Amino acid sequence: MIDQPTSPGCPPTGDDKSTAVSWRSWLIVAAVATGLSILFWAPLYQGGGLIGGDIYTYFFPQKAFLADQLAAGELPLWNNRVGHGYPLVGESQTGLFYPFHLLYAVLDVNTAYNAVQLLHYILAFLFTWRYVRQLGPGDTAGVLAAIVYVYGWFPPRICLEWAILGGTWLPLALWMAEQFLTDRRRRDLAILAVTLALQLLAGHFHLAFITQLVLAAYVPGRLWLARQGLPETSVASRFRLLTATALTLVLAFGLAAVQLVPTWELKQASQRDNVSGRKYDPGYGHLPFAYWTQVVAPWKWYDAGFDHVSQIDAGPADTNQIEAHLYFGLPTIGLLLVAGLAWLRQRRIDSRLMLWCGLGALALAYTPAWHLPITRHLPGFGFFTGPGRYSIVTTLSVAVLAAAAWQWLTTRSLLIRRGGIALLVSASFFPLLTWDLWDVSRKQTYAVFMQRSLIDRVDASPVTARLRSISEQPVRLFCDYQNLPTLLGVASTPVYLGLGPAEYFDESLAMPEPLPFERTATPEQIDWLQRAGVTHILSRHPLDTAAWPVKLIERTFDPAFLQVAYHGGDVPLEFHLYELLGSRGRLAWLAPAKSTDTDRQPAVLPRTARLTSYTANRITARVESAAGGRLVLTDLVYPGWKVSIDGKPAETIRVDGMYRGVDVTAGGHDLVWTYAPSSIRIGAVISLVSLVLFVTLSLVRRGRFGLVCDQS
Repeated sequence: MIDQPTSPGCPPTGDDKSTAVSWRSWLIVAAVATGLSILFWAPLYQGGGLIGGDIYTYFFPQKAFLADQLAAGELPLWNNRVGHGYPLVGESQTGLFYPFHLLYAVLDVNTAYNAVQLLHYILAFLFTWRYVRQLGPGDTAGVLAAIVYVYGWFPPRICLEWAILGGTWLPLALWMAEQFLTDRRRRDLAILAVTLALQLLAGHFHLAFITQLVLAAYVPGRLWLARQGLPETSVASRFRLLTATALTLVLAFGLAAVQLVPTWELKQASQRDNVSGRKYDPGYGHLPFAYWTQVVAPWKWYDAGFDHVSQIDAGPADTNQIEAHLYFGLPTIGLLLVAGLAWLRQRRIDSRLMLWCGLGALALAYTPAWHLPITRHLPGFGFFTGPGRYSIVTTLSVAVLAAAAWQWLTTRSLLIRRGGIALLVSASFFPLLTWDLWDVSRKQTYAVFMQRSLIDRVDASPVTARLRSISEQPVRLFCDYQNLPTLLGVASTPVYLGLGPAEYFDESLAMPEPLPFERTATPEQIDWLQRAGVTHILSRHPLDTAAWPVKLIERTFDPAFLQVAYHGGDVPLEFHLYELLGSRGRLAWLAPAKSTDTDRQPAVLPRTARLTSYTANRITARVESAAGGRLVLTDLVYPGWKVSIDGKPAETIRVDGMYRGVDVTAGGHDLVWTYAPSSIRIGAVISLVSLVLFVTLSLVRRGRFGLVCDQS
């Protein structure tokens, strides 16, 4: 890779000659990107896995459910394993419509999960390099920027799947925006629309929101403040270019509407509808002021296995070392200091670098929680936790500045005349930076490598075998490892959901706390479990059968799965699987109301209720009764679920504040519950219309549009 020369104190101007990239460069950088991904994530290439953080409490349970349903030939719109169910599309992080997740239909879950992560690391590297090349610096400088951005910000967050999935698209969006402002080609707008739509389809949305904010500042900043490198024709038509970019963002929302509309529906019925509730704090995951020093003093903060940031006064909200991580590498800081002093002496700095300084500084200023009294009430800002995530913009800013600094340094006349010095600098700088970031990625994380992934051990678990042998009704398990038991093919409570139905977070509906995992349950808690349809309990301690209405059905150490899941297999644990007696189960008749007259109690008439099929989007049952009554399905009431009796629509009655009830007359009846939410249909129609509009605008003759004209 050969860097293009540049003028002192700034990168090249961004003309076609300096920003053109050959296929040879693409192949070389792709090889570098792949090599670095192997260096950082070799165990994943070897078929291993990760455990820690949210990996097995959130992401693998979702992806395993998706893979199971796709293998069964069903496109799941509802997840019936977590708690009493939740809208899979609305929650968003399963990413049902994200194209990369098609891998879960053809690969095993662990291989697909690893492949998706690794592909995004490679793509993020390539996109960052290419965006920096669009600004003018050469290939080597672009590689430096990609290293700082990709391996400075993402590896500690490997336990957060959404980080790399969302962060991959930020540099691509900037590349397309920059290229459009320079060349004014409709093709670039089309790719930008697809990029932003893909980022939204990946789910979670926070990094997509940050990307949109960056574009909202970057595009007008380039057109009005940092015009260096833009042709005069672009500057003269800047209002039209800004309008075209804004309309592209609107089109991206339309393309992703099939994901966004269901999420908006869930948001209205979620714990985030009231951001002041105790179960949701938008300040969680901020970056305290004191923790900013990690950038220049990593030895003070980074210690494997110890979270230093949680030991300091973090301010008005909690945080952790992953959400608050910000590091660029000490060699990067040294490079910026050297170049910065030289630039100050020359008093000549590229306006684009000043723009990035401003963006990075604004993002950094947002990372503490001081702004919450205002921003928690603003659209978008109050929806997400993790102010520390805005540091992704700061990291990209530093990456761009580092690329410009490298370009300036390596094109000094002394280094050009003495090529050996430049080679020596490169040969020492890049390995040192890579080692520094690799070392920090191992110290500053919750994730641990496993030679054999946890999900590949599920079938070897005796608890799995026992639960799968239960055929009377679907199992709902009470367990202290949130969501993990869903990997065994059963439903599990309590739940862990970042965006979930409000019923799970309503204190009047949830199990009374503290939860009875290491204590005897109260009568109120046992009553809640029975009414909630919990059929089994998995405990790490033997239960007192005098206080618990349970029957022991399995006692095991489960060294293959549960031992590893809880403590990595280092601490021997005994697991006890109980059947909970007196539970409603998944489907039950409600007892008739008792009369106050003891001589006139209602007669107990024979009646039965059994599920005949139970899938993600459809449930069928056969019921028999002599007098009829109210039937309850202990799954969550949610818009889109409809019930019919013998093919005729029936009214859903909310039972105990959250379950699906229906009144049934005497006799035998067939009941069918189906999930066909209007939000997905509306979103799909909007996406289809947007796709037609997108294709039309892409194929129509350019001369018909005065908004954007190609430069001939």
